[in-house]
Amino acid sequence: MADLVTFGEIMLRLSPEDGYRFFQNDTLKACFGGSEANVAVFCAQTGIKSKYITKLPNDPVGDAAVAELMRFGVDTSDIVRGGERTGIYFYEKGAGQRPAVCVYDRKYSSFSQSKREEYDWESIFKGAKAFHFSGITPVLYSELADACLDACKTAKKLGLTVFCDLNHRTKLCGREEMKNIMEKLLSYVDVFVSSVYQANDVFELGANEDGTEKSCIDTAAALVKKYGVKTVSLTVRKTFSADKNGFFGMIYKDKDVYFSKKYEVDIVDRVGSGDAYDGALIRSYLLKHDMKKAVELAAAAAVLKHSVNGDFSRVTTAELEALSDGGDGRVQR
Repeated sequence: MADLVTFGEIMLRLSPEDGYRFFQNDTLKACFGGSEANVAVFCAQTGIKSKYITKLPNDPVGDAAVAELMRFGVDTSDIVRGGERTGIYFYEKGAGQRPAVCVYDRKYSSFSQSKREEYDWESIFKGAKAFHFSGITPVLYSELADACLDACKTAKKLGLTVFCDLNHRTKLCGREEMKNIMEKLLSYVDVFVSSVYQANDVFELGANEDGTEKSCIDTAAALVKKYGVKTVSLTVRKTFSADKNGFFGMIYKDKDVYFSKKYEVDIVDRVGSGDAYDGALIRSYLLKHDMKKAVELAAAAAVLKHSVNGDFSRVTTAELEALSDGGDGRVQR
């Protein structure tokens, strides 16, 4: 039985070689990824029994996605099989002042066309302690919004802690649609994660979104007041270039505030860094870490993911603990 269940779409990611534009040469590197899959992989690698729920076609690509998840120790026993295709996204890394580019090709994917009745949440959640989804999942299709609602209701009935990352993707839906969908789900969410900028943009909180510590506190307080979420964790990313960002995190719980260290990050691949943050946060809740340790580990997980190619984080718990305790990038001998 798994302690954590995550629900979302795993996709095939295709990327040109570093520094190259789309189809500048004849090479596209392939890997699998997707927000909730990334969270499940992170947690499985760091000692949390994790189950991932999605729908994939009965074909070699679907088989490969399942095999990749299993390689990292993720429980795939309740993945639904069927439909016609695995979603794809093309990702071109930026460099310098040229930003990264993401192009989705996920319409009519097996997951996006799945039906709410295909997911037996009572059975899926048996023995679990936590459930995680992101705002990407319910905006893909109306049936998936219903499936998320079913999952949240069942999770709450069974006593699971529900985690949600806003993860607003403007290429998937507009702000108003995102707000309307998320407002139906937030009453079931125990721990809500977002960037300070997205939270203000989607929910129109009226708080300052300049990325200061005060703006984080004001934004979190507004979310708690407006939606009754018990705990809010916000991240702040300062984009200096496609190769260097600033990053820190915050947890707001019962009006107490905990900030992580502030980092300057050299970027190999930033995709999945927010998911690593989510995974470390969930891990800390399940291991009953105090909130200060939780936010430090979450920020460290996000920072370390920037150093790893692909969607999945491949950091060890030792590396996580070392950075959160003040380590650096010197050679370990």
